[in-house]
Amino acid sequence: MTELWTGKIYARDGFTRTNVLGATVALDIGCGNRRLPGARGVDILSLPAVDVVHDLARFPWPFADSSIDLVLANHFLEHSEDVVRTMEEVYRILSPGGRFVIQVPYFRSVDAINDPTHRRFFSSQSLDYFIEGSKLFDYHYANACFARRGFCYGWPHPSKNPLKRFGKALITRHPHFYDQYLSLLFPMKCLTWELEAVKTEI
Repeated sequence: MTELWTGKIYARDGFTRTNVLGATVALDIGCGNRRLPGARGVDILSLPAVDVVHDLARFPWPFADSSIDLVLANHFLEHSEDVVRTMEEVYRILSPGGRFVIQVPYFRSVDAINDPTHRRFFSSQSLDYFIEGSKLFDYHYANACFARRGFCYGWPHPSKNPLKRFGKALITRHPHFYDQYLSLLFPMKCLTWELEAVKTEI
């Protein structure tokens, strides 16, 4: 698949309210009461949007190996007790070439520190430990290998403001400089990734 899910899920007018999945087998992990339309919702709480009640801190999750085409973690990873194990578990259940769409609060954002249930903070490089070809992947913290298919600071769609578009393009080209320096003055609200599971076909 070459087309990104990110722009469909995080639509121009907000989180999608329509089923954009077609025949794609998808999970929305930690969905709470807002589930991606067409996906199966998974959460520890039994809520109307939850199809599978499961504590996602308990492994393995109740899904077979390579059985899912798309996993959405919409503001979930910052709550995770074990990010490494979670990344491994998502990798296990994704089919070869399956996608993992992630959105988290940016570490400089007030949203990241306001919520007392947040356990983790994320910069643009936080998931590089799981992404082949990155310098941090060489640490081999996890038995999971993803390819980065998409990444953006903030919402995935371009702003109508040309100055904001220019600024976003600039910081995306120089993420370390932005994270280290400019983000002190102009913090983004969130980070969004789309990763692809690198696996051999079954």
